[in-house]
Amino acid sequence: MESRTRFFATIFIFLFTLSLQSGFLFAQEDAPSNASEPGQENESSKEKSSKKKRNQAFADTPEESWQILSWDEETPEAVFKYDVVVEQPLGKTDSYKEVRRLSTKGTEKEVRIYPLLPPGKYRFKVITYDLIERPAAESDWRNFTIYAAHQPVISSIKSNVNGSSTLYLEEMNDGLFSVRGRNLFELKEDEEDLEFTDYLLVPQKTAEGALKPQILNHDERNRGLDVKFNMNLLAPGEYHLRATDSSGLATPDNGNNLITIKYKKPMDLNISAGYSCPVIAYDDTFDKYMGSRVWPSSANAKAVFIPFKRNWGYLGLGAEATFTHMLYESPAFDIDGDLITANALFVYQKPFLVKQKDDPSKTRHAYTLEIHAGAGEAYFRNFQYHFSSGSDSYQLRSLDPSLVIGSSFQIFITRHLFAEAQVDFLNSFISDMSFGVVIPSINIGYQF
Repeated sequence: MESRTRFFATIFIFLFTLSLQSGFLFAQEDAPSNASEPGQENESSKEKSSKKKRNQAFADTPEESWQILSWDEETPEAVFKYDVVVEQPLGKTDSYKEVRRLSTKGTEKEVRIYPLLPPGKYRFKVITYDLIERPAAESDWRNFTIYAAHQPVISSIKSNVNGSSTLYLEEMNDGLFSVRGRNLFELKEDEEDLEFTDYLLVPQKTAEGALKPQILNHDERNRGLDVKFNMNLLAPGEYHLRATDSSGLATPDNGNNLITIKYKKPMDLNISAGYSCPVIAYDDTFDKYMGSRVWPSSANAKAVFIPFKRNWGYLGLGAEATFTHMLYESPAFDIDGDLITANALFVYQKPFLVKQKDDPSKTRHAYTLEIHAGAGEAYFRNFQYHFSSGSDSYQLRSLDPSLVIGSSFQIFITRHLFAEAQVDFLNSFISDMSFGVVIPSINIGYQF
């Protein structure tokens, strides 16, 4: 047992000694690989530690991603290292002053600028050293720009209408929003501007259809601004107001910069019914045999389902039907029968909003203009002669395809109840006659 303990203790001492040696070698690798220039003392360990901390701090900053200069090299095998000279113009003259001279570690074709340069216009050139460490070639000057870097932050965005980031298209919306946050600078004014912020309203699902806002007011402390969007261009959905500063830093997409556009009711169902009065537009059959083109004993019903809403209008499907009793009386005989029409419809609606009298900032749905078209059947049912002698003729029936087109205008009496004036034109394709009828109607409806 004692020999086993002595064996493990020996292994532990060996591993501990090896770890100390490894740490010493690692520290040596952190030291500069090239010797100091004549007349200069080597950096103290304190200076090395300070420099190391500065480099680590630089690596954690966003500027690391763009304060980098790079170039191409056709014969890297003949290169020992590069020097990079950075200059800044002196005012509006053609004179320049050197602000940085940087060296690469070996043949790397890029160099990080440190200490960081302030925003401004600069130029740089690359000096190539050959394998015996002599300057062999110099590149042409290349211009570059360093923009100011400020991480923009949007902490809230609210509509001026309801103080919320959610807007309902049934309400009166002026497109005005109040934005609050930090580092929200003004737009770029000219090519010399190095500190600015761009703003873009981006749909959550795709970048297509992004909108630029109109900037109305800007806080002098860069902590907020008032913007305006064209509400006619905003479809229902979720959007993020993205602020991007001059250096490319952008606000993350989250709930703080989210705008939601939607309808309070994503779908509508309208049911209406009322009185109609068909007027035969052409074909003289009924006028010849029954003495009239106008048939007032009629009623109609309609149902419209609206599942698709956009700011330019609503789209949906519907169905409508009419029932008309046709009667002609004479001393010798009577003729009667029923005309029944039924059609499926494609429907377009355009709602109109008006301001409420008690609160002009709010609106109500006041009117709707509808256009519809469709196809169906026209059924001529049980047309028959009734003679004064008491005998009747055979009943005539005919079921024929038809097309219909029409429009209606709805006036909302309450939030759900509406009155409707409508006119349709229907053409029925009958083999031995041409039948077209205009059907005006007045209805009462309810919107679910």
